[in-house]
Amino acid sequence: MVLTLLSLTCMAQTMPSLRPEVTYTNPEGTVLTGSYPDDLQLTEIQNAPLNGIFLANPQDMDGWDVTYDWVVMVDTVTGSMGNNFFELVHRFEENLDYDFIHKGTYKVRLKATFTNGEMKWEYPSEDMDSIIFRLQISGSRLEFPNTFTPNGDGQNDILRAKEYQSIVEFHAAVFNRWGQRLYQWDDVAEGWDGRVGGNYVRNGAYYLVVNAKGADGTKYRLKKTINVFTHKNQDFVEE
Repeated sequence: MVLTLLSLTCMAQTMPSLRPEVTYTNPEGTVLTGSYPDDLQLTEIQNAPLNGIFLANPQDMDGWDVTYDWVVMVDTVTGSMGNNFFELVHRFEENLDYDFIHKGTYKVRLKATFTNGEMKWEYPSEDMDSIIFRLQISGSRLEFPNTFTPNGDGQNDILRAKEYQSIVEFHAAVFNRWGQRLYQWDDVAEGWDGRVGGNYVRNGAYYLVVNAKGADGTKYRLKKTINVFTHKNQDFVEE
């Protein structure tokens, strides 16, 4: 901390402080936590969308008022060694809730000013970095299989993306050969179980249409034939 107005009275009393903390939630629902300065860097590259809740966590605030200054910065240039950061958001609440939806390297900065009458106390001190957290968001990927087998054996029973990464917008639909839409979904982690109205469709070719967008700006416009195979014979529905 830096004492900007020298005062014996100020020196004698308990001074306020911050203990910043963060909670990240990734697309799979996994929660990651960290605190400054022990967990400054989120070492693993993360998929988007990644939600971050940043807490200033003020301590010893009796008699003190405080103003906060949060900034989220990003460098979207691969291999730039952090030389192309620009400001994305600038907020002044005690806590920051932010969704990371674009590929890049991020820095989260926090500054605070404490006041108590004529006394003023600033965070961070001269020997501390105002950058309290860093993280990296990956580029995107999206692939679907050509075949699935909704036969109840627990393997390949759901038509879903076989690989995906940093997908921030998603919509998929399945059609029959007459162009009738049989099923649609908007969560890249979900999929189709091969049923319509509770019954399995017949074996054969169906058509998958996907419109999606990645954190790196890549737009996915997929149209492909999906072959459906099942050993169930008693509960088919006309497709």
